[in-house]
Amino acid sequence: MRVLVTGAAGFLGGHLVDMLVERGDEVRAMVRPVEDSSRLRTLEGIDIVYGDLTDADSLKRAVEGVQRVYNVAAKTGPWGPEDVYRAVNVQGLANLVHAAVDAGVERIVHTSSITVYGHHLKGVITEDHPFHAEDNPYSRTKIIGEKVIANLVKDRGAPVVIVRPGWIYGPRDSASFGRYLSLIESGKMFFFGSGKNIVPIVYVRDVAQGLIKAGDAGDKAIGQAYTIVDDRRVTQEEYFNAMADALHVPRVTRHVPYFALYAAGRSAELLWRACAGTAQGSPAAADDLRRNADRRRPAVLD
Repeated sequence: MRVLVTGAAGFLGGHLVDMLVERGDEVRAMVRPVEDSSRLRTLEGIDIVYGDLTDADSLKRAVEGVQRVYNVAAKTGPWGPEDVYRAVNVQGLANLVHAAVDAGVERIVHTSSITVYGHHLKGVITEDHPFHAEDNPYSRTKIIGEKVIANLVKDRGAPVVIVRPGWIYGPRDSASFGRYLSLIESGKMFFFGSGKNIVPIVYVRDVAQGLIKAGDAGDKAIGQAYTIVDDRRVTQEEYFNAMADALHVPRVTRHVPYFALYAAGRSAELLWRACAGTAQGSPAAADDLRRNADRRRPAVLD
């Protein structure tokens, strides 16, 4: 089968490409021109194309002749300019679905996120749980993106299945999991709050396998959303100290109150927004402010 993977140069996208190649699919990997595609070029039979969800013409070329589309591309991270997130996670997503439907693609698998359920969840959450946006543009635009898909399924018959992964971890991750490892190894890590909260983790190849299964599923799956997390209830304490044990370094013992961290991060975000608004005509200055504030913003574990 000939398939397209957007976001193929990323963490999850790269593992998905690996597994599709392993099962014998003809893979077209879409990467942005600014991304490093060197690892993808080492894989045999990969067709690499350059494109961007915000470039509708590039999407029309990317979907041509494919039977299945796996959309992994997204604007990620907890905060930043809202219009940038909307351009990718909402309008860009709509561009991709329209292009795929026009090209006669048989199935589109869209990667969403458990952030659509919000924070501070109690008990077991199912796919019927209502949307609840977190206070950040990533969560908000992921919810809007899913609503756009629902309308396209209804109005255009778009054959879309949605997958909502939890906190993905695994090899080649340089984002959250990689940062946690670095902090634990250096002895700088601490628990956010008590450390007894459940973290909805999931291994990267399990998510990739879930995306593949969503592509293979029958027509009853169209328009549905499926949450993918590990079935083990792992606490934040167990998660961090499993990393410490694997690294053969001292276990994490320090605790910092969650709400104090959140307030500090929120203050840094508001400060950056205010300063960025006054840094008109100086994108570099705004980026410096964002990076500095990012260092003070805590990661949030549900």
